[in-house]
Amino acid sequence: MDDIALALNPPKFVKVRRPPIRISEVAERVWPLAAINGRAPVVSDARCAELRGVELAYPRFEPTDAIESCPIGSPNGTATHLLPPMTPALAIDGGEITFAGRLGHGFGIIINHGNGWASHYANLQSVVAIRTDLYRPRAQYVRAGDTIGYVGAREPGAFKSLHFELWERDRSRVFVPVDVRPHLEAWKLIEHRDAFTAAPPAVRSEAA
Repeated sequence: MDDIALALNPPKFVKVRRPPIRISEVAERVWPLAAINGRAPVVSDARCAELRGVELAYPRFEPTDAIESCPIGSPNGTATHLLPPMTPALAIDGGEITFAGRLGHGFGIIINHGNGWASHYANLQSVVAIRTDLYRPRAQYVRAGDTIGYVGAREPGAFKSLHFELWERDRSRVFVPVDVRPHLEAWKLIEHRDAFTAAPPAVRSEAA
């Protein structure tokens, strides 16, 4: 059993004494990526067959869209999508960080939201949390919209994107992945400003 499976579903013989998870006071969940200068994130790749999450990035609306900060063929850009440097990953809801550490070529985070749901983030180049794979930290809590890390790539030199999974506890009290796309439609989109990333063409024309 790997670190992710152990963090989500610890063996029954392991007694873990933790205080009750503090549920966020925010009434609605938020997207794991914010809208940057009016540019909303999109699902760039959905693993429909496995229902094991989605890859999130930002759309490129034309060949020269944000070409200076996110060149095509670089870790920050392809012909169809872009991901600005130091893009923050956001907690979708309040909860306790149960895993924060190395995962593949980058880092991953798991948040137990304490209401039968958990979220899993991967492809992070850094985490804003005490690494649970190296230390035994006190309980770490987050609120909806908190920055929990910065988005990286699946492997060195590859295009950056946020891998995100949503997990639900089933009747046997085991977390299983669900299709996150229907949930994303109802979640709030937080707005961020970035002085280095151009706004999409529609926003620029409205401002003019």
